[in-house]
Amino acid sequence: MMSSSKTPRKSCDLCYQRKIKCDRAKPRCSHCITYVTDCTYAAPSRKSRPKKRQNCAETDATAGHTQDRLRNLEDLVEQFSETANVGHHHNGAQHQTQVQQQEEISMDTASQTILASIDNGFTVKNPKHNVLMALPPLEHVLPIVNIFLKSFNAVLPLFHDDTLVRLVHNLYNIPYPRRDPVAWAAINIVLGLAHRNDLMSSSNNNLSVEYLNQAESVLSSIVLGDIQLLNIQVLVGMVLLLQASPDLTPSLILIATTMRLAHKIGLHDRAASGNLGAVNARQRACVFWMAYILDKDLSMRSKQPSVQLDDDVDLELPSPEVFPYQVIDGCIDDASVGSGIIVTADGTVEMNYFATRIQLAVIEGGVYDYLYSTRSQKRSIEERSHALDTIAYALETWRASIPFEFSAFVAPDTVSPIVLQLLAVLHSTSLACTTLLNQANAWNTSWMEGIRKYAVEGILPALPPRWEAVVDEARQLMVLLGALSHQNRWNFWTTGCTHMTAMLLLIFNGMQRPQHNQLSLDNKLVDTGLQMLDQVAEETQSEIVRSFHKTCTGLRQDAQQRCDEASVMANILDLST
Repeated sequence: MMSSSKTPRKSCDLCYQRKIKCDRAKPRCSHCITYVTDCTYAAPSRKSRPKKRQNCAETDATAGHTQDRLRNLEDLVEQFSETANVGHHHNGAQHQTQVQQQEEISMDTASQTILASIDNGFTVKNPKHNVLMALPPLEHVLPIVNIFLKSFNAVLPLFHDDTLVRLVHNLYNIPYPRRDPVAWAAINIVLGLAHRNDLMSSSNNNLSVEYLNQAESVLSSIVLGDIQLLNIQVLVGMVLLLQASPDLTPSLILIATTMRLAHKIGLHDRAASGNLGAVNARQRACVFWMAYILDKDLSMRSKQPSVQLDDDVDLELPSPEVFPYQVIDGCIDDASVGSGIIVTADGTVEMNYFATRIQLAVIEGGVYDYLYSTRSQKRSIEERSHALDTIAYALETWRASIPFEFSAFVAPDTVSPIVLQLLAVLHSTSLACTTLLNQANAWNTSWMEGIRKYAVEGILPALPPRWEAVVDEARQLMVLLGALSHQNRWNFWTTGCTHMTAMLLLIFNGMQRPQHNQLSLDNKLVDTGLQMLDQVAEETQSEIVRSFHKTCTGLRQDAQQRCDEASVMANILDLST
């Protein structure tokens, strides 16, 4: 009775419960049409949070829920790994049987415990998996899957095209109670990645969160069930979605679980794929390298050791060369089709992005080892100097291998928007390696203190070797990032830290060289970057972003003052001559 006197909710029951924007179309909104449900407004409303904090609170709640699930699962996988490792130190069929029985009992108990603890919020639940494994209509899903396969997945080959399409069709032919939760999660992950990477004109980042949440609702089945390649593919997809977050903890926990399970089925060892066909063996290798890239990237970003040791990988690195397709009996030989290729918009230049990204991940591992590993701290000065030279040379050689058309400065004019997003991640990671090795990163306390001291006292800090080359790399990245269609809180954190470092480098370069010939371009790039930071700070309510925005604004004003003073002095000298 009381609620009837209040202003009606703006969202229907489905959109309200799933926390997605409702367009209130009549007789059914677009989401109710997608999920084939009645569009009602009967559910009671809750008190709304302050508007500025609402999005941030929802994101924090989702991350916290994921984190709790993953902590439990990490402990369980640790127990399973220890149990399984017992079998590696003994021989005999009897012992193998005992270990297997112990694992099955432990998995069954753990599965029941986790399933009981998962609150997935669905009103109708599958009695076996405690989740209603509904999906949008097939005619809605299939076009998105095809776009995903032809764009994102063609460059980062997480799934085999035919296998994924067949999986989609098969799942839609099975009633809800009998659906495989891992296959259902895989489709949700594909839909989430498609929306997160703006592959369609109707892409919706809120929907990407919803699809991720649905996949996470069967996380126990994915991690604790019979581990197949599909399980690893789903977990890698989850990490891809989770890494675009200011809190790396869920990603770190999940990538550790992913790598352990990948080891369990031998993805890192070519011998485990020896009896498989070329297509299956290649797909297993691609999934492993996808996990490897994420493992090394998250390790460097978090300053924590990676799970995968390079000495334990028995797979050849994919060749960076682009091979032509082989035609046998009038058909393309599937085993010869290259994966990971990107092409310029006019189709004249190609590059194996996937192989290039793996090579950079190897370098990221070297950066972590040099800067943060315990082993590195025990090395002599000469050994550390040699290690630094080796990594710097590898990075420089890698950078020189990038075709000019895919360089950060010219890519906005030569590639499609989807390829530009991929190159943004590639070049951001490259600059992160450069600035970390040169101790010129925005998160390096000594470097930041040196810049502030220069602003106040005019005492110039020690500049990295090849300073102008470092600044030029930052400038080129800023040009690329400025050309992206948009930056929001969903994709900011993947490149955001490096973006802020690049801004700082340009500002500081302008402070000490107030009349350099790229100053006008740099000022425009910095101003654009500050506007972007202001938007992200508003959307995320991040104190880190706000603090950095304040710091950059102050330094930018100081740089402008120095530029004005330099111009006055130059005019005086001109008049005097």
